[in-house]
Amino acid sequence: MTRTAALASLLLGLLGACDEEEAPARPEGCVEDVASVPARMHAGMSVAHNYQHGGARGYGTETSAATLRELRELGVRWVSLTPFGFMRSLEASEVGLATARPEAENDARMEREIRAAHALGLRVFLKPHVWIAGGAWRGDLRPADPDAWWQSYRAFTLHYAGMAARLDVAMLCVGVELPTDDAARWRALIRDVREVYDGELTFAANWDRVDDVAFWPALDHVGVQLYPPLARALGAEEEAMRAALDRRLDGLERIAARAGRPLLITEVGYKAIEGTEVHPHEWPERLGRPRVSEEAQARAYRRLFASISGRERVSGLYLWKWFTDPTTDEEGPHGFSPRDKLAEAVVRTAYQPRCR
Repeated sequence: MTRTAALASLLLGLLGACDEEEAPARPEGCVEDVASVPARMHAGMSVAHNYQHGGARGYGTETSAATLRELRELGVRWVSLTPFGFMRSLEASEVGLATARPEAENDARMEREIRAAHALGLRVFLKPHVWIAGGAWRGDLRPADPDAWWQSYRAFTLHYAGMAARLDVAMLCVGVELPTDDAARWRALIRDVREVYDGELTFAANWDRVDDVAFWPALDHVGVQLYPPLARALGAEEEAMRAALDRRLDGLERIAARAGRPLLITEVGYKAIEGTEVHPHEWPERLGRPRVSEEAQARAYRRLFASISGRERVSGLYLWKWFTDPTTDEEGPHGFSPRDKLAEAVVRTAYQPRCR
């Protein structure tokens, strides 16, 4: 039995599936009672570049190309690719491009990765992202010189808009979790991007700031980074967590409806730890030593797909995350990636048509 089949078999037992003699036969690697992601939706995965070993197994490498093939077999139809811009602090007024860093998401790597995805029939969501030194949250950005920052960020965004246009990328993100109080400047940036790129546009707002964005009608999707806590402590009832997620999605759909746009979940994910729903956005290393639980991660994905599948306003979702390097130790067994965990079979069943 392959590892995937073994994981699927174990998942059935852990989650109370039917006895094998009573249940209908399932294709290898698929499991019971997982809601399907409809064909009209983006069945997406956030593909994370590996910086380790000088980027030898990151974007644009044969290792990453093999990972893209693996994702296609999983049923993924869209991949989110993330080139980073870098800031020295929350007060800095410049966004530095990664074009000169050989280990980073430079242009040559990005182009090879995009072409490799297209060659496999995968559609690409290009999602340029700002990284603040020390891991500070970009939503708290307060540049000392806002005019200089906007000039720098405009150049950063237009650089990737040009790349997206040249390589026929299907969708581009104009910002991720950044402050949106200066709506006039955001609208001007969106107009500038549309001058060079004719694909679909979104902005990825933090889950609790979606209603603060005044420029949704200028975009093609209302984008949300979906990490709301669904419980306050370990041991919450499944029914209560499902209801909390449904309420959150109901509210987001109302915002999207007011804007006249579909709702796109630009990022959502769960760590493989007990109580993964309590602090879903926290990096694993900031939670001390949480107890690893592949079962909790798998249940969280089942809950997510059940809540998403029948929503007509939702245009798709991107799961966080799947590393380019299958041997990475960047996060460890408690991290977000569902790869080689019980949640992988859940994702496959939701995404892969042969599992239905």
